[in-house]
Amino acid sequence: RSVLRQPFPWSSSSGINAEYGGSQLQRIVNKFVEDDHLKVDRLVELHLYYLGKVREADKEIEEEDEEEEDEGEREERAYMKRLDAGLFTLQRLDYIILSVYTAGIGSISERVKQLLNLKGETIEPIREVMNEYVKSLGDGEDNKTNEEKQNIQSMVNQL
Repeated sequence: RSVLRQPFPWSSSSGINAEYGGSQLQRIVNKFVEDDHLKVDRLVELHLYYLGKVREADKEIEEEDEEEEDEGEREERAYMKRLDAGLFTLQRLDYIILSVYTAGIGSISERVKQLLNLKGETIEPIREVMNEYVKSLGDGEDNKTNEEKQNIQSMVNQL
């Protein structure tokens, strides 16, 4: 079956760790261990799918003719093309992977590394995507945004 046709029962607009605490967090993270880490397998599968789509867009961007555009327009167009290719979805998936990976359950982090390794990948693209996401959040003075940025950076540092 197509990757996109299979439902994924977990959806989040931000990291699990940022929204839940205590026993709620533990219950959610335990869901990722159930059925021999089935949800982790699905997350990594979707991560690889969307990572491939974004990498294809990156190649197309590199090959494009850099005619009379200024640097700002070129960067904005490239970013929009990456978003169209699935960057936003990749960022959401990687945020969830990062959250469960750093939740303190060794079998989850081992499973993520194992699955990525089987496909010739490493954890580094997740780190890069999340660092890019943190930069996209901007330098606003909003405490919630700053808290989210610090939370993500703390998790990235644990990879």
